[in-house]
Amino acid sequence: MENNIDKYVEQEDGRYFEERLIITDDVDLNARWTLQSMLAWMQEVAESHSRVYKYGFEDLRAKNACWVCLRYHLKLESYPRLYDRIQTYTWAEPARLGVYPRMFSLEDEAGAAMIRASSMWSIIDLDKRSMVNPIKLGLPPYPTRKIQSFSDLKPLAKINIPEGEERLYKYRPVYSDFDMNGHVNNTSYLLWFDNHFSLEDHRKYEVRDLLIHYNQEVRPGMELDLRFILAEDKVFFSADSEAGNHFQMLAVIG
Repeated sequence: MENNIDKYVEQEDGRYFEERLIITDDVDLNARWTLQSMLAWMQEVAESHSRVYKYGFEDLRAKNACWVCLRYHLKLESYPRLYDRIQTYTWAEPARLGVYPRMFSLEDEAGAAMIRASSMWSIIDLDKRSMVNPIKLGLPPYPTRKIQSFSDLKPLAKINIPEGEERLYKYRPVYSDFDMNGHVNNTSYLLWFDNHFSLEDHRKYEVRDLLIHYNQEVRPGMELDLRFILAEDKVFFSADSEAGNHFQMLAVIG
């Protein structure tokens, strides 16, 4: 079976579409799509769509810049499984104050909603590691078309830390955690999260709601304090170092 793709197209309504076949590398021991692979796929589709606007990886790298993710909020109605074909839609919402919203909707072949996500991004200078105005870099204007937001997805919402059992670990990121932008890839945190739990936990439970805050990048050589707090139906996970908080997320478990 080919993994992908019947068409790469931005539709008249501004949504970009790709189909994804879930293959063996995408799933866990339960034949269920993993969170890390899911997020990586959404970002690949976002990259494909960004190239339409001349804001793809190579377009930004030519200006010594890159995309960085700030926030995600995902709701998972059901999980794709091995050999499912997932209809993936993404679209950009108008930027504001240097923040670029992007939405995702993943459906099964019958058109039933499986996963929805709202994300927030910025563009940074690779040397200064700070936000940069793409117009000043000579890039074309970013799309300003208002398409659709999800009222129940709030990626900018505050993460409230639940009360529960606390577990602390030391971790120094390794080779496979880093990406081409010289920092821990934002999907790596989801692998760390999943690896914290037992095989039995993964058989019994699924993440149904996921709020993620990326607060500062993790560069090579940093040692992290990983913190888990396990409540009745929620798990809080964070990564901190001497530089402060880098990442935190709240998962609702069902």
